[in-house]
Amino acid sequence: MTTDIPAPPGVASPAHMLARQTVVRALEAAGATVEPHVTGAPALEVTAHLRYSALPFASVNLVALRKEQAAEILRQALLRRGVVAHIIALDGPDGAWRTAVRPSSVEDADRLAAVVVEQLPPVYAAAHRLRTALRAAGLQQPSVTVDGLQVLRGDQWVEVPAGRVVLGRIQTDPARRLLAHLERGSKAASGDEDQLDLPQRFLRVADFATGVRLSVTLDAPCGHCGQATGLDLGDLEPAQALRLADAVAAHLPR
Repeated sequence: MTTDIPAPPGVASPAHMLARQTVVRALEAAGATVEPHVTGAPALEVTAHLRYSALPFASVNLVALRKEQAAEILRQALLRRGVVAHIIALDGPDGAWRTAVRPSSVEDADRLAAVVVEQLPPVYAAAHRLRTALRAAGLQQPSVTVDGLQVLRGDQWVEVPAGRVVLGRIQTDPARRLLAHLERGSKAASGDEDQLDLPQRFLRVADFATGVRLSVTLDAPCGHCGQATGLDLGDLEPAQALRLADAVAAHLPR
């Protein structure tokens, strides 16, 4: 049985907005798809489609449970770690695991985010570390996600666990900035870059700077959606993603 927690005010203070964004980043690191904040909703509430397999702190296989049971177990698991939050299973298609997460205070929001990030499974932790390094370098691309998906087996939705870090698509300008960042202070640049196309440069620099062999393909522009020319950087094993994260972080200002 859950206990309702008074919701913070719908009008968010700067502290509430910052704390909510901290929760959003943590849930996204755990593979959740976060919905936009609805006007008038509690200031700290985050509605997301969760990946239960990325929330091991519950110590239970949540995927096999009804959504309401999973929400209650998550609430109790957070409470044992000093986090007071209301976890609400929302209506939606089976397999969506759509959930409202409502910390009771700014402090609880910060603690909730810390619990999620500290308990990330290895593939999610590697993706989070790489994503964090790229953002620190001023790069919003590639987005860095993980694989895994929800599938219908018989009449039951199940979650296929993630196993690889997906770099995915990066547009040409951010790709050049990432290359320049990796080449900074290294011998990766050999002077003949003008003779190489962008995929070849990426292959050379990534291999030299990190030992990571990327799968790089040119992604043509889309005439229908207006998407610019870019590269598809493929996916990596968690250990490779960590090496790439270390290479990006090594060239950050200190």
